[in-house]
Amino acid sequence: MPVRVALAVALLANLARAQKMDWLIVPGQRVGPITASTTRAELDAMFGKENVQERNLGISQGPEAATVVFGDDASVALAITWDRERPSTIHICFGTQTGPCRWRTAGGIRIGLPIRELEKLNEKSFQLTGFGGEPQGTVISWRKGQLEEDPAMCGHLVVRLTPAAELTGSLSKSEATVLKQLQGEKPYSSSYIPMLELNPIVSALEMQFVGPGCTTR
Repeated sequence: MPVRVALAVALLANLARAQKMDWLIVPGQRVGPITASTTRAELDAMFGKENVQERNLGISQGPEAATVVFGDDASVALAITWDRERPSTIHICFGTQTGPCRWRTAGGIRIGLPIRELEKLNEKSFQLTGFGGEPQGTVISWRKGQLEEDPAMCGHLVVRLTPAAELTGSLSKSEATVLKQLQGEKPYSSSYIPMLELNPIVSALEMQFVGPGCTTR
């Protein structure tokens, strides 16, 4: 098969897969077609072998082996780490902290979403940790809001936020002073005035398959 024809066939195949993709994150269940029981071999069939690669990525405290899907496009890229033969964590749009990102929940959680908008989706304030450490700016409780997850499910969607100005390198002196006040793992309310002054946005989404529903996988 001529090279141009082969490339055209591959392009059409990729287009067909993209059209079938719903780009939906379902907390507790899936990221697109990937669930807690998906195997490495199944990723090739789901996304096309040419779109799936093995890489060592700095996605935690150090280099970590991961299977990367759509690694050339941060707006759709996924990095999957493994627990033996099953997914452990899916890092969603891991190449961007501000967006755009096509992956999102039905409720509207997405990379780049401001804290005020996230609070509106939850229909009440929520709790998140402070900044500057691990876990940084992580939602630890939706306080029984609309974004509350079913604790019996396998997957848990980790939502992390970072001050928007810190991501763009435009942190003002006043914002830097407020940021110093919101350090560490102490929980803060999303409606806390100093928190709102920093205007953190959703900067990372991770599906972790760690819940009670994972025991039978």
